[in-house]
Amino acid sequence: MNTLNGKAPGRKFWRTGSHSLNKEDYLDTAASVVLKIMLIVALFCPISTTMEGSRHPQYYQEFLLVNAVAVIFLLFYGIATIWQKRWNRENLVFCIKFLFVMCCYVFFYYLMMDSIQWKWQGVNCVISFGFFLLLMCGRNQEWFDRHHIIEFANRSIVISNLIGILVYLQGYASVYWYDFKFQLMLPQAFYGEKRFEWIYYHKSQYAFMLLLSLAFVLVHRKKFINRVTLALSIAVLLSGLYISHVNTAMVGGGLILVSFCVDWFIRNFKKIKLWIKVVVIPLFGAGVLGAGVMAFQKIAAERSVLTLGSRTYIWQSAIDLILKRPEGLGLRFTFKKLSLNGLGGMVNTNNGHNIFLNEILRLSIPVGVCFIIFFVLIIVYSLEKKFSFFTLGIWGALLMSMMMDYAVMNSGWTLMVFFFYTVFFLDVGAQKKEAAVSGAGGEPQDDREISEATSAEAAKAPDSPDIII
Repeated sequence: MNTLNGKAPGRKFWRTGSHSLNKEDYLDTAASVVLKIMLIVALFCPISTTMEGSRHPQYYQEFLLVNAVAVIFLLFYGIATIWQKRWNRENLVFCIKFLFVMCCYVFFYYLMMDSIQWKWQGVNCVISFGFFLLLMCGRNQEWFDRHHIIEFANRSIVISNLIGILVYLQGYASVYWYDFKFQLMLPQAFYGEKRFEWIYYHKSQYAFMLLLSLAFVLVHRKKFINRVTLALSIAVLLSGLYISHVNTAMVGGGLILVSFCVDWFIRNFKKIKLWIKVVVIPLFGAGVLGAGVMAFQKIAAERSVLTLGSRTYIWQSAIDLILKRPEGLGLRFTFKKLSLNGLGGMVNTNNGHNIFLNEILRLSIPVGVCFIIFFVLIIVYSLEKKFSFFTLGIWGALLMSMMMDYAVMNSGWTLMVFFFYTVFFLDVGAQKKEAAVSGAGGEPQDDREISEATSAEAAKAPDSPDIII
């Protein structure tokens, strides 16, 4: 592809033979700017409005600024994708299945509105998962590279969490952005622990986003300028996990790091020197085992391990209530307490400590099942695309958080699916497939021709370092 005169070397544009900015370039640029604004809102100031008079505003967030920006992005990005015919046909079957489930979700949500009595959860779900669906419909590797989306996200993640750590050191527990108001919240005593929630309204939601961020940073580690900045960024995220005081997330963070190391050992086993195989790998295994034992002892000292911190009682109570009220609780969700009979019925909680049970409790069985299917489709397809110990480790950590806590609410869905897309789907086969169709007439070339064409192009292009933090 030809480059524009006066532009930085190595930048590619979608239309060959183009020597001036055209409408497609403007649309692409506008979409990238809006996506970066969306990330800024999600990672620094997730402003929302809440249901008037609610005693639990975090459960009833209505207008979400991040979703409003996401809708604008979808308009620019959707028009650009249609105009340029930049469809990812490889994901066609998945996208059809996903769209069908979205239609079922909307149908059942409308059908159950008499009991739900609250439209905003459905509206925000459709925007978030529609955002994910449209990303899956396009071929985006070159677009993300050209506009440095990954580098921008890496910087934003690290800066946001650095600010969060500074807020924690100043003695605050969280920052709220309800109803366009900025509020610094002091810590409250829960189970004798000091929690930190940052901008996510609950410690488990903050920890869940840290797990996604850790996976994102490791997957896109080559976008950092060197190993020092990468290591420092990981250290910032791990520090955030520690001060969040979420045991399941800390175990999940360890699982992500261990699975990443296992994958690295497997890929590079033949290149690793003998003394490393004999000495370092066994020591690494012993260290992982020791850390696991220490984590178990720490958790056992704070919570009941056999009942998973009373989660088994909570889940049983939630399932019993679902069977009694299959139409969902709607606006009565936080007022209908779950009595933990296994603890003598003297302890109550206002949610099922599991995002899937909570969606069924709130919105009815059919709507909740559709919500679960969203995740099943994403997990299965991601494992088809990138099956590895690392992928399994990421999903193990995320599912552990989602099934043990109310780890993500509607205010975090859009950022969550952005991470899903960029961690599991963004670069799968993109470069090889683009090279394969670069021959005359758009016909695929064999592997030897692809390799020769790629080498020739690399020889012509000037060297340019990875851009980063």
